[in-house]
Amino acid sequence: MTLLTDEQLANIAHDYFLSKLNIADISKKYDLSRYLITKALEEAEEKGIVKISIYQSPKRAEKLERKLQRLFNLKEVYILEDLETKNQDNEMIVNYAAKQIQNYTKSAHVVGLTWGTLIRDIINNFPETEREDLTFVQLVGQAVNASKRKNQLVQQAADKFGANCLTFPAPLYTINPDFVKDIMKEPFFEYIKTFYPRIDLVFASIGTAQSLESGQFFMDYYADKIFSHIDRSKVAGMIFGRPYDIDGNFFKPIETHICGISFAEIMQIPNRFVIVKNRFKEDALLGALRSGIVTHLITTSGIAERVIRKNIEFS
Repeated sequence: MTLLTDEQLANIAHDYFLSKLNIADISKKYDLSRYLITKALEEAEEKGIVKISIYQSPKRAEKLERKLQRLFNLKEVYILEDLETKNQDNEMIVNYAAKQIQNYTKSAHVVGLTWGTLIRDIINNFPETEREDLTFVQLVGQAVNASKRKNQLVQQAADKFGANCLTFPAPLYTINPDFVKDIMKEPFFEYIKTFYPRIDLVFASIGTAQSLESGQFFMDYYADKIFSHIDRSKVAGMIFGRPYDIDGNFFKPIETHICGISFAEIMQIPNRFVIVKNRFKEDALLGALRSGIVTHLITTSGIAERVIRKNIEFS
């Protein structure tokens, strides 16, 4: 076969799949035989230049949904039946979460966000629309060592909706609690705080106990001081920068070290979506569900079943 560059393969694939040109037209355009065009399309797929996905409406596990809703007093539960592979599950969760959350934004005016890869993926799956009356607000400061890309999630979400956004340009944790008190008195943060009682919706992912140890700089200079009154072996998960145990108890000593929305203000938000796609986060999810901080849950049937088993085990 004539050797074609990846760029040439991509151009041929673009013409065929997106521009809807037929093989004969593409053959004339590139002065290649129809056979070579067909082989080029196959090679583009083999190399991953072309990725074909067929959308199937996710099947929901209604019995599991009712059981979790009853166990943890949730407003809404979306449990999606597992597919054949982890990648399929991940794509299904992200797409489904994006659609459900966007449905809730239709009647919302203020939406709260933190950071995280899963949240970024969901934002990327929002179709673009225009909502000049919508504002995305960053709830807490930025974790030490976090990438610049994560710091732009509020802006990315706002761009998808043609909406407004308010970032929170401060660290997530400070060693000195007085610094938190002082920074929240600054005019800019006073302004952000006026949005917290008006938040209609927040969507977040959860972290595991290992989230406490992400970033060497944080571990070297912050961890021992901020978590000095916390038994890290009992941390089941993290949400909104706050660690909690398997029983859903938050470690209160850390609250004075967090820059941003207070725990009490979070609990006043009417719709608190949590999305979990990692099958190894059952402890973190169980603790979060027991805490009462979750009102809406989106996850897979496999994860839901593990949480139910864990709930019995730790009862």
